[in-house]
Amino acid sequence: MKLATPAAGKFWIGENMELRHLRYFIAVAEELHFARAAERLNITPPSLTQQIQSLEREIGVRLLSRTKRSVDLTDAGCRFLEEARKTVQQAEHTELVGRQAARGDLGRMEIAFMTSAGCSGIVSNGLAKYHAEHPLVDLRLHWLDTPHQLTALAEGRIDVGFLRTPDRYPLGLTGIPVFSQPVLLALPEKHRLASVKKLECRDLADEPFIAPTVEAELAFVGYVTAVAEQGGFTPRIANRATDYLTIVTMVSAGIGLAAVPASFARIQMPGVTYRAINLQKEARIALAYRRSERAPAVKNFVASIRSLVSKAT
Repeated sequence: MKLATPAAGKFWIGENMELRHLRYFIAVAEELHFARAAERLNITPPSLTQQIQSLEREIGVRLLSRTKRSVDLTDAGCRFLEEARKTVQQAEHTELVGRQAARGDLGRMEIAFMTSAGCSGIVSNGLAKYHAEHPLVDLRLHWLDTPHQLTALAEGRIDVGFLRTPDRYPLGLTGIPVFSQPVLLALPEKHRLASVKKLECRDLADEPFIAPTVEAELAFVGYVTAVAEQGGFTPRIANRATDYLTIVTMVSAGIGLAAVPASFARIQMPGVTYRAINLQKEARIALAYRRSERAPAVKNFVASIRSLVSKAT
């Protein structure tokens, strides 16, 4: 059978060509000896000869010039060798990427956190540990308050969330506790109670409070509500805000007091001081994720945070 000559150096790849044909051809092209190439490939010389002939028939091009004493590449074979190497390298890279993704070593994760979780150190420590273990996973960090994190998780817009531990997770979601801390009182530094080292809840009966949004208060028993219940009074809400950084800013402006997680004491807001309060309720942070999560990267992240928490306790 007479083989076709390629036009302008182009090759037509047949549907029966496989990567092994390219690997066989590369071995012969590099050895220029069928017996040595066959030994390198761990197959018999006749089988290798058949595979090369099958490849040449498939693409309709003579790649090798063979005599009883020598094997040489044709001009077409030289060009084909370059492309064969590129194809095999790309295939090997694609296979590696697939295996890395299956192990959770590759991909992208959308991670949400609330401000108190960021201030606590659990987010930065968790991300640092996971990044060291899986450096090829792209980590994207987003600020979201707890109610919006739960919604985003349910809708699949984020993969995990560091949030305030809910009394009950919505259907399809779950989580693990990762951090707990006391609640402090944030108050203007010139406030009359600023000199008291530890406050009782009843001491705050007549004070105006800055509280989270009504949405957040309905979703969780808020810290202001807990202070009021333990102190036996109805809280006077002077204003509300969507996040605690804004709340503490309002405290700095003298608009009211705020019950905040202890990690907020690390934020050096001008005009604000923090005092201990005798409150039974703690501020708890959880890592939330979907119960049905299958992504290896997400599973690895949850396992990594579990390990971090277990070592800290």
